[in-house]
Amino acid sequence: MKKNILGENQIMNMEFQIDKTEMIHLHQSVEILYVLEGNPEITVQDNTYQAHPEDVLVINANKKHSYRSKDDVMLGCFEINYRMLGDLLDTSQILFWCNSVVNKNAAYEDMRKIMKQIFSLYFDKNGQTQILIQSLYFQLLQVLTENFFVKSEDKRFVDEQNPNEERIAEIVNYIHSNYRRKISLNELSDQLYFSVPYLSKYIKRQLGMNFLDYVNNIRLFHAVDDLLYANQSITTVAMNNGFANAAAFTEMFKKAYNMTPSEYRQQMLAENSTGQERNQEEQKKLVEQKVSQYLDDKLIVEPQDMQHKDEYAVVDTTVREEYDPYWRSMVNIGRAADLLGSDMQENVLTLQRDLGFSYVRIWGIFSEEMMLNETSPKREYYFGRVDRVFDFLTDNKIKPYLELGFKPVALHRSLRAAIVMEKEEIPFGGIDSYENFVTAFTTHLVNRYGLEEVETWYFEQWSGEDFETDRMDGNFFPVFEMLYRVLKRHSSKIRVGGGGLGIQYGSENLTKFVKTCCENKCRPDFLTLYCYPYIKGDEDGVAYARQSTDRDFLKNQLEMAESVIQNSEMGDIKIHVSEWSSTISNRNILNDSCYKGAYIMKSVIDCLGKTDVLGYWLGSDIFAEHMDNRKILFGGCGLLSIQGIKKPAFFAYKFLNMLGKYLIYKDENGIVTTNGNSDFSIVCHNYRHLNYKYYMKSEDELEFEKLYQLYEDNQNRQVNYQLTRVKNGSYKIKTYSVNAEYGSAQEEIYRVGEAGSLSRQEIDYIKRVCTPRIQIRQCQVNSNILNFETKMRAQEIQYIHISYLYE
Repeated sequence: MKKNILGENQIMNMEFQIDKTEMIHLHQSVEILYVLEGNPEITVQDNTYQAHPEDVLVINANKKHSYRSKDDVMLGCFEINYRMLGDLLDTSQILFWCNSVVNKNAAYEDMRKIMKQIFSLYFDKNGQTQILIQSLYFQLLQVLTENFFVKSEDKRFVDEQNPNEERIAEIVNYIHSNYRRKISLNELSDQLYFSVPYLSKYIKRQLGMNFLDYVNNIRLFHAVDDLLYANQSITTVAMNNGFANAAAFTEMFKKAYNMTPSEYRQQMLAENSTGQERNQEEQKKLVEQKVSQYLDDKLIVEPQDMQHKDEYAVVDTTVREEYDPYWRSMVNIGRAADLLGSDMQENVLTLQRDLGFSYVRIWGIFSEEMMLNETSPKREYYFGRVDRVFDFLTDNKIKPYLELGFKPVALHRSLRAAIVMEKEEIPFGGIDSYENFVTAFTTHLVNRYGLEEVETWYFEQWSGEDFETDRMDGNFFPVFEMLYRVLKRHSSKIRVGGGGLGIQYGSENLTKFVKTCCENKCRPDFLTLYCYPYIKGDEDGVAYARQSTDRDFLKNQLEMAESVIQNSEMGDIKIHVSEWSSTISNRNILNDSCYKGAYIMKSVIDCLGKTDVLGYWLGSDIFAEHMDNRKILFGGCGLLSIQGIKKPAFFAYKFLNMLGKYLIYKDENGIVTTNGNSDFSIVCHNYRHLNYKYYMKSEDELEFEKLYQLYEDNQNRQVNYQLTRVKNGSYKIKTYSVNAEYGSAQEEIYRVGEAGSLSRQEIDYIKRVCTPRIQIRQCQVNSNILNFETKMRAQEIQYIHISYLYE
C-alpha cells in the first residue's frame, strides 16, 4: 500500500518518486503525476499510457493505478484532498480529464510552471516558505479546475450496458468523502432521494455488502495507513477515521485481521528490522540527492512579474521566405440547395471578391431538395438544379469543394442543444445503385464543364463521424473505394480525398483511419480533418463532453495529427482542415464580436505551415437561418450576416489577405511580410482568452452587455516594432484597425438601438459605417532602422502598411 503523503488538514502535498515500479493501488485522494525523468508506462484502470518527460496525468479518486519503467525515473507526485476540494467546489463528485499523453492544452504548461516553482522550494521548509507553497498549491488547483474539471452537467449519455455506474460512483464518492464522521443510510437516502429500504437492497446488490460494512471497510482501509505511518494513539486513529470509540475500532479490526490494532502495529514494527530502516534512510537520501541534482541542472524558475510591459519585435528585413497563404484556399458555405438563392450567391461573390477564397465547400449534393431522381431504375436522373449551382460557380471562376457524404442536417444552439438535428436519409438502395448514379453524375460534370475544369475541383467523402456519435461509419471504406475508382476512371488527375475526422477527439480514430487506409491500399489524395474546441471522454460508462479551455487548441490538435500522420506510411499526404471555428454554436454572440476576429487572426498565425487548407466554418449566416432569427446579428458563425453585413471575423480575413508575398517575421501576436521595394505589411492582434465565467455559461445565453466579463483580462497591448536594414528616407505608415469603436457591426447596432428588425436603409447605414479605422503617419529613417509602435485595445485586430516615399 502506498503511504498517504497528505496530512489531515492539507488541501495538497507533494513528494518525489524515484522507484522504477509502483504496484497497483488506489486511494480517495486525487493524484497528479508529473514525469520529470524517464519513460514510465502508467496504467490507470484498464488503460495504459506510455509517458515521457514533461507529461502530466491526473489519477482520479478510487482509480486503480500503477506504473513501471525499465530505466530510472523521477516523478513529482501531488496528492489532493478529495473531501476538502469537494467542499471548495461544493460537490461530492470530482472528475478531471487531464492527460498530456493523449491530448495537448496550453494549460499543461501553466501547470508545469507552478509545479516547478513548488519543486524549487522543496528543501526550504521554514514557516514563511510554507505560506508560499500553500499559495502555489491553490494556484495549481485553480488551473486544474478551470481547464480540466468535468462537471456533472457535462454528461452526454450513459452506456446502456452500465446503467448503474453513475449511481454507484455517487454512492461510493459520498462515503469516501464523509467516512471520518458519523453517517447513516438515512442521510444517504435523503441525498439521493431514495427510500431507505430500496437503497439498502440496492447497495447490497451492487457492492456485495450492506451499507455499514462498506463504510467500516473504508474506515479500516485508512486506519491501517495511520497505524503504520502516523505516530498516534489507538484512540486517535479510531476517532480520526470515523469510529465511535476505540472499542468499536478494536472490535471491527479483530474481525478483519484476527488481532487487535496494537498487536498489528507491534508485529509490523518487529518486521521492520534495523537493516530495513537503514535502507529506508538510504532511499530517502537517494531521493534527496536526485532531486537536488534535478533542481541544479534542469529547473529554471521564471521570475514572477505581474506588471504589464510593452512588447518588442525586432525584424531583420533582409531575411525572407515565401509562404503559403493557406487560409484563403477554401471557405464553407453550406448545403448545395442554399446556392440556388440569390442572397447566398451575393454573399459568396462578396467572399470571393473581397477575401479571395478560391474554393467554396458545399454538401448535400444528393439531398431531396436537388431533385436528382437518384433512385430511377432506368437511370433517368435529373441534373437541372445541380447545373444551376455549378453554373453559378464556374461562371464566376469559383471552384467547388464537394463533400459527397451524407452529413446530417445540423444546426447547434450550444454543445448540448440543437435547433435542428436530422440524420440525412441515404436514398440509394445499395452500393451498386450508388455507383451507377455517381458514374452518371461524374460523366455529366465532365461533359458539361470539361475534364480540365473538373480536374481542378476537390471531391471529399465524409467518414460519418460527428459530435453526436464520435464514431466512423463502418461503410466508409467500401464507399470511398467505389468513389475513388469511378472518379479516377475519368481522369487520374481528379482529386479524391476524405476522412472528415474530428481531431478534437484525440488521436485514436485518426490512427485507426490512417492504418486502415494503408492496409486497404486505398490512399486518399488528401486527408480531411475538422476541429472545434470541444473534448469528449468516457468515465466508468458515462460519456462526457465539454468545451476546451486551451488557448492554442487548433495548433495543438494539428501538431497531434501531424505526429500521427508522419509516423505512418501516409507521411507525405496533403492535410486539409475542412471545418474549423471557435464554436459549433450558431447562437453564440461572440461570433459577431471583435473577439472572433482576434481569435481567427491568432489561430491562422499559430498554424502557419501546419496544414495545406484551412476551411473556416462558415462564410455566411444564411446557413444558420431559422425561425428564431429575430435580430440582424444572432450569433451565427458566418463571416457575413444574412444581409451581407461584414463582421470583425470578415475583416480578420481581409487583413490577412493584404499581406505581402514574403514572410520576414512571425511571433504569437503578428506577422511581418514584404513584397520587396521597401514596402512592408503587418497583421497583429490583441487576443484575450476566455475565462472560467464563459465556460460556466451555455453558449446561447451570453449577454452582450457583459461580454467584457468573459475574458481573462481586458488589457491594452503596445507592440514596439524595429525594422532593421531598411532604406533611409521617408516612410508612410497606414494603420487599419477594427475594435469595439470602429468596424464592429455588433457594437454599432447596439449604439443605433435595434428594436426588432432594421429597415433596408438602416442596414445600408450599418454596412457603410462598419469599416476599419484608418490612421496615417510619416516616419524618417536615417540609420537604416525604422522604429514605430502600435497600440491595441483588447480583442483589436490591425493591418499596418509601411511604404517608402520616393522623392
